[in-house]
Amino acid sequence: MIRIELFSQGEEVVSGQTVDTNAAWLSRRLVEMGFEVTRHTCVGDRLEELVALLREIGARADYCICSGGLGPTRDDLTAEAVARAFDCPLQEDPEALALIERCFSRWGRPMPEVNRKQAWLPRGAQRLDNHWGTAPGFMLQAGRCRFAFVPGIPSEMRHLFETYVKPDLEARFDPVPWALVTLRTVGIGESSIEEKLDATELPNDVVVSFRAGLPEVHTKLFFPPDFPEERMRRCVSEAAKAIGPQVFSIDGLDGPGGGLAEVIGRVLSARHQTLAVVETASGGLIASQCAGREWFIESAVLQDCGRPTALFDLPLPDTGDDASASEAAKRLAHSVRAGAASDYGLAQCADSDQAALNDPEKAVRLHHALSTPTSLLWESGVVRGPLQRKQIMAAALALDLLRCYLQGANLTRG
Repeated sequence: MIRIELFSQGEEVVSGQTVDTNAAWLSRRLVEMGFEVTRHTCVGDRLEELVALLREIGARADYCICSGGLGPTRDDLTAEAVARAFDCPLQEDPEALALIERCFSRWGRPMPEVNRKQAWLPRGAQRLDNHWGTAPGFMLQAGRCRFAFVPGIPSEMRHLFETYVKPDLEARFDPVPWALVTLRTVGIGESSIEEKLDATELPNDVVVSFRAGLPEVHTKLFFPPDFPEERMRRCVSEAAKAIGPQVFSIDGLDGPGGGLAEVIGRVLSARHQTLAVVETASGGLIASQCAGREWFIESAVLQDCGRPTALFDLPLPDTGDDASASEAAKRLAHSVRAGAASDYGLAQCADSDQAALNDPEKAVRLHHALSTPTSLLWESGVVRGPLQRKQIMAAALALDLLRCYLQGANLTRG
């Protein structure tokens, strides 16, 4: 097995001030290429610890991608640590210095003397020219391990990976990617999905993993390179059937997949149909996800369902309990569809006031209604946690009601 490690450097990462998105991005790209990441390590701005870790990785890994610590300030220690760990003294690279100077020239600013430090690279290293920032990367072989050092700024890291590191990996190891199929769901947790999948008989060589990120949970199925395509399709179909109607999209098979707005949009566009929305708890997130699409023609964001009479010119019951909030959502769905002359009207009401939405300790029950040319559908769901989480889930639950109708999914949340 090829042992590939990731090594992140920076006090801001280990202290939690910065989330290490670089490691997550690199891991995804490496898996897509057909590699397996065996370890991810993070160390702060401590020279001796950096030196020790580099030597450990050099003795056990085949390839290591290191991000961060290539800046001009005193806490950027990666190049110095490499020089000490592998006895390759730093020396100034004239071409690296010229590239840094040109970068500042493009910005219309003189180069501070402190940035000269970034042109000092370990002896014998292969320079990786950074045309997107001031920090050159570099590669070198140390022990059994090939090291690639890239900047910590995400955009620069990604450019250097795609330009230099990816081709180097492919030339050295000739990876064969596994097939990845992702089942995307809303309104069901990882543990529930795993319980449902336990009832299926997926082959032992199919690797299952989960990724939870509001508002979705992704179930990832990894298939070996030689896995028969017909069998793979059967496995995906069985997994989707086991999970149930919460699967709204599948990435990596035939169709384009995508998020809720993309799934809804493809159906509405194909049918030349339109949508209008009234939202409360989601605070405009539905509109922001649908904005700019030809099928999305009108939206209104209300503080609560008790004050929309002037806007929609219809009497509404006082909200504050399940029955009244549900009735308000139904009336608003009809009203917004009629007022906008759209094919569908989607409305959302909460049975609680704004104070409950802002209180992370309080759960809020939402009522969603969908008015169609021939019917009225509605459902309820509970959102919990801080305001932002409630807003994200509120938008997802509303859109998922429309998605279920368009896909013919029979989904009851209660």
